[in-house]
Amino acid sequence: MVRSIVVVLHLLSLTFAVVNHMSSALADDYISPELVKITTPRYSPEHPTFAPRLGVYEYSVGWEGINAASCSVTIDRRGDTYVVDAAARTYSGVDLLYRLRYEAIATISARDLTSINLSIDHQENSRRKNIEIKFAPQLRSIHAVRSKGVIDPDKKTLSFETDNFTLDPIAATFLARSLDWQIGDTKHFDVFNGKSRYFISLTALERKTIRYKGETRPVIVITPQVRNLTTTKPRSKLRQAFIYVSDDAQREVLRIESSVFIGRVITELDSFTPLAKEQPPQIQLVHSNDDSETTRAQMR
Repeated sequence: MVRSIVVVLHLLSLTFAVVNHMSSALADDYISPELVKITTPRYSPEHPTFAPRLGVYEYSVGWEGINAASCSVTIDRRGDTYVVDAAARTYSGVDLLYRLRYEAIATISARDLTSINLSIDHQENSRRKNIEIKFAPQLRSIHAVRSKGVIDPDKKTLSFETDNFTLDPIAATFLARSLDWQIGDTKHFDVFNGKSRYFISLTALERKTIRYKGETRPVIVITPQVRNLTTTKPRSKLRQAFIYVSDDAQREVLRIESSVFIGRVITELDSFTPLAKEQPPQIQLVHSNDDSETTRAQMR
């Protein structure tokens, strides 16, 4: 159950189950990321009025009716970048059996919502691991460092180049929120989490209206599929998930229903606290006259 909280974090930025929830490949199953051959679309922001609210989103996570953990996602704008800080912690009652402290901080280009860097601090009981990922310009060169804490003589480094459009989990989900979703659409992403690459498919199942916090909210229901590309024996504890995203300019994640190996996890947005600064300018789409695939995003 507690491992499923991490998938919630990455479903929360519309996030994906790819950072720590997916079962890791064993040493003899592992395929180095640079050997992966895959082609996915190079998406650009499409929703003409996509404007994520700057502030702190607080979520509660329940497993089979039991309050298990709290999660928060903080979105800030710093110059030409968004900084997204996703954090989770188990409640004190759960800590007696299983203790989780987790934080991931992503820096994302505000122009095209591509990855710049990602930092992860994951503490699970007495174990700790840190991941730092840097994406070079144009996303061709990726460098990652994995360690078991600040002082670790056995740090593992990984550098590779990719011809495919590759993102970190938070940037990929942030970009997915900005796309123009029609029912039946499936969007595909190549996502790297510091060790493994994943093929992520998101499908828009339906548009509907739900009652949320006493209000009527229109939503898009999206379901993810995840496949580990860096193992010969892919495994996942995530069986099925439904993400309820507000059908408006903010595209806020209001609710996540996920079925895991044991039980069902429900995550809901409890509150939003705006930052004390002005909202960033909206993304304006600029289409090339020569080739529609060269669509790029500029800031007003």
